[in-house]
Amino acid sequence: KKPGKGLSDRLVEEIVKFAGGNLMFSGPMFLEGVGYGAKIGRRMDADLYVSILEDELQQSLEYYNKKPEDVIFQQDNNPKHKSKKA
Repeated sequence: KKPGKGLSDRLVEEIVKFAGGNLMFSGPMFLEGVGYGAKIGRRMDADLYVSILEDELQQSLEYYNKKPEDVIFQQDNNPKHKSKKA
């Protein structure tokens, strides 16, 4: 590179590192290990939350041979968690 000149486009390859984006994931944890998870591809609402409980949580309970009364269910006080649907 000559002083005062920019780099040649033919010599530079653009690489984008840490290019933003996000990943939201939900799933249960047990003493024995992690349960089935769900990648959340949209904004979480009560309907999606209930769907995850019905699908991934139930599959996880079956996988670890547990009944609902065998586990301590914990969640925060987020409105979707406290909704009538949930």
